[in-house]
Amino acid sequence: MATFSLSIDRPQDVSCDVLALPVFKGGEAGPGVKEVLAALDVSLADVIARTPQLGEISTKRPTFAGELGDAIAFETLGRLPARSVLLIGMGERAGAKGTVAMKAGAMVARRSGGASSVATTIPRAVKGGTDAVVRLFVEGFELATYRYQRYKAQQNGVPNVVETVTLLGEKKWNARALRKEVDRAQVVARGQNLARDLTNTPSNDKSPESLAQEARRIAKDTRLKIKVFDEKELEAKGFGGILGVGRGSPKAPRLIELRYEPAGAKRTIALVGKGITFDSGGLNLKPGTSGIDWMKMDMGGGGAVLGAMEAIAHLKPKVNVWAYIATAENMPDGNALRPGDVITQYGGTTVEIGNTDAEGRLVMADAIAYARERGADVIVDIATLTGACVIALGNKVFGVVGEPRSETRKVLDAAERAGEKAWELPLEMEYLPVMKSDIADLRNHRSIDVGAGATQAALFLKQFAGDTPWVHLDIAGTAKADRDEFENSKWATGSGVRTLVEYVLAQG
Repeated sequence: MATFSLSIDRPQDVSCDVLALPVFKGGEAGPGVKEVLAALDVSLADVIARTPQLGEISTKRPTFAGELGDAIAFETLGRLPARSVLLIGMGERAGAKGTVAMKAGAMVARRSGGASSVATTIPRAVKGGTDAVVRLFVEGFELATYRYQRYKAQQNGVPNVVETVTLLGEKKWNARALRKEVDRAQVVARGQNLARDLTNTPSNDKSPESLAQEARRIAKDTRLKIKVFDEKELEAKGFGGILGVGRGSPKAPRLIELRYEPAGAKRTIALVGKGITFDSGGLNLKPGTSGIDWMKMDMGGGGAVLGAMEAIAHLKPKVNVWAYIATAENMPDGNALRPGDVITQYGGTTVEIGNTDAEGRLVMADAIAYARERGADVIVDIATLTGACVIALGNKVFGVVGEPRSETRKVLDAAERAGEKAWELPLEMEYLPVMKSDIADLRNHRSIDVGAGATQAALFLKQFAGDTPWVHLDIAGTAKADRDEFENSKWATGSGVRTLVEYVLAQG
């Protein structure tokens, strides 16, 4: 990761490889632009007219217009201490808030390839508290540098090798407070990149036990408490959902428990993550055209919880946080669950299997019931749970549903502060009857198709949370990206890590 520093030097006086400056939609100059261009004896209009468009988002716009995602660069030819100037589009000035700082930070990282030093005034151009703006800028910068290169013979393609970034600010800035925000941003970015690494790993090198090994590493490095339930302990304690899903695979399932328990904490938050290391669909086998290769990422929720826990352990909020990753591989051998089978979940609820491809809710139900029994004050679960959520919200927004709504609102607010897009879905109890079984307490898949698949899956999970406040995040759409875009790199995004960390920090 880069080294960040603060300075009140004038942009035109700073020596660096890249001087990144903000420009708003319509060519309105941000902080430092006029002074720098005046020193070069050129106008912003001249630069825009003569410089090729290097837009991040679209190649259709013929010129730089200051739209969010636009970027142009030009050499200073020795007329300034900075070797080159990079103009970053910020969009509408009225809309330049924290999330814009994150996206602008990502653009700086993506457009500074080959540079070792960068200086920028972008955080000064964004409305809102300076602390949050700086944090989001740094997070965006660090997240945009991510590449998964483990299986590349030649380790190339990383967008930049920037070593130092200087944030050009104002005298009124509180250097100590901003240093704290920079440190926090880098901790959270590392946690999100860990989630990306785990989620991107192919399933031939990923298993429930390998996730447990990663949890053990985190626990050792951060002094978290850890307990891993193997298949014998799962059997002895009655974790029928996790065991049932894992029956068809030679890779045995696990329930991973990590506990962060600071002295004096009076509240306990349980984070529950879905850890399906590969989802074939089981005997309800997924068709080969359904993106089945993406199913190595079906543990994105579990990866997000592990990444969040690593960050939380470093940031040290004054609240207990228990993490549960319910992990199994869903495969279709002769021992696999069959449609029509009945299993007993942890705590005694019986479930008829309506579809073996609705396996995530089975492992999650066990972990949620266990967290409730352990005495958590609130349970927040995160899972790549339903294709229905993708249909409803696409791949830019994850779904949030829970009860009471006051707790759901806290998660939605945390997502907004963290720069992640989330939308509340209804917990409509009238859909619950279609999840009832004639021969068991529940079915894991609806008995009749009435739509609202994301809500129905959430209703199933709610039965295991009972009266404990509970919020569910469905990241099926946002867990992966099909291309590099702003802070997201292609494939695993680490969706939800920032929201979970922000939510926990707000409670402690």
